Amino acid sequence: MAEILSSGVDGALDDFLKQVRKASEEIIAWIRKDLVITIVSHLDADGLASAGILGAVLERLNVPFKIRIVKQLSEDPLRELSSENSNPIIFADLGSGQKDLIKDLIPSASKIILDHHQPLDVELENCVEVNPHNYGIDGSREISAAGVCYFVAKSLDERNVDLSPVAIVGALGDRQDCGKRRNLIGLNQIIVKDALNAKLIEARFGLRLFGFESRPVAKSLEHTLDPLIPGLSGNFEACMKFLERIGVRPVNDEGNLRRLSDLSLSERKTLLVNLVKYMLSKGVESKEAESIMGTVYILLSEPATSPLRDAREFAFTLNACGRLGYPSIGIALCMGRRGRVLNLAEKIMGDYRRTMLKYISWLSRNADKIRVTKHLQIVYGGTNIDDRLAGTLMSMALSSRILSPRKVAVVLATTPEGKVKVSARADRSLVDKGLNLGLAIRRAAKGVGGSGGGHDIAAGAQIPPGTEEIFIKLLDEELSKQMSGGDEHIA
Repeated sequence: MAEILSSGVDGALDDFLKQVRKASEEIIAWIRKDLVITIVSHLDADGLASAGILGAVLERLNVPFKIRIVKQLSEDPLRELSSENSNPIIFADLGSGQKDLIKDLIPSASKIILDHHQPLDVELENCVEVNPHNYGIDGSREISAAGVCYFVAKSLDERNVDLSPVAIVGALGDRQDCGKRRNLIGLNQIIVKDALNAKLIEARFGLRLFGFESRPVAKSLEHTLDPLIPGLSGNFEACMKFLERIGVRPVNDEGNLRRLSDLSLSERKTLLVNLVKYMLSKGVESKEAESIMGTVYILLSEPATSPLRDAREFAFTLNACGRLGYPSIGIALCMGRRGRVLNLAEKIMGDYRRTMLKYISWLSRNADKIRVTKHLQIVYGGTNIDDRLAGTLMSMALSSRILSPRKVAVVLATTPEGKVKVSARADRSLVDKGLNLGLAIRRAAKGVGGSGGGHDIAAGAQIPPGTEEIFIKLLDEELSKQMSGGDEHIA
């Protein structure tokens, strides 16, 4: 299976799997000592999927555990953990970029890091770290943290292959569908093959409309935010009129809204062709308009009408739960809970969608709040944007071309604690030119007394209030060095 890796590093998969086994052996050692295990993870879709996979595994083993979800692994949550030194800790979807803080604040605790962000070159005692970057595997494209957790789960028990769909959801939540057909690649592809072989998912090329499997076509168009469809996303009446205009009836003879299964092959082709034409007419670049097509991952265990049947919609649901303050609901979904939990998640998802549409509208109306430098376009969100949603907003603004793909998109938002949250996103074309956003953000944040890091294409930081302009200047300088072929050593 090593040929699946796009990095082309000899033995990368074998070395990665050896470290996976080391982590699973460490967990078994903890279990034999009857220790309570603490899981610390991030609030986004990948983080909640990671926590859900680990929670499901430990629950099956009848191991006592607790889960903590954090916005950022900063000093405060680590100090809280330092009072629980007797409990071993699994860091998921974070930890590798905060090894310096971990070393200072919880040096003696037994710990495992299951992460895919760019790691710091810091040695930790009493720690097993599983991170694809350590083996030349691109953690921003080829595997998410949920995927790392899945490999550990499968190493513990082959029957945990039934958790592979959750790992796929985590990868899609981190926008790792970067193959030519908007498919998952690298180690993620191995997870997809596991799920296909176990008949847990179906993967096919089709329209990437939101909930296209479970919702009426008009509703699916209305709810699609990635990519954003100008004039249709968030506007049900406009979606109904669009379908009527292109000759695809939105309702049947009984007056009920039609679903994908109700459309003929000819109608599906008509919808696709006219949707791309419409997006082009609204100024969407051809590459983005064509991205409405891609590989769709269907979770076969979910009912046809469930919002969790489409793996991308599942990921959207997890993001909604985590970023609006209901991470336990998202984790419960990943652990197989349904019923009332799913009903609550659907309400949260609706609130999240409306909030993101409001932010997109605000951004479109406030062009004066976008400052442009040599390499950056900066949105001063202040308290107008929830800091937990800032990164998602930048991703949507880039994909819909509200912001230019030729510069890094940065938003500054004020946290409830009065600190400044920085969220930055970049188009893949900039990475191809030498951009390493995680490294640049880390160095710029450190220069103003803050902390940060992430991936080459997406990163974040927390900096002291009043340091914003110095931070921007430092970040612009770091990007200039990188884009001119400067040093990219992780430090």
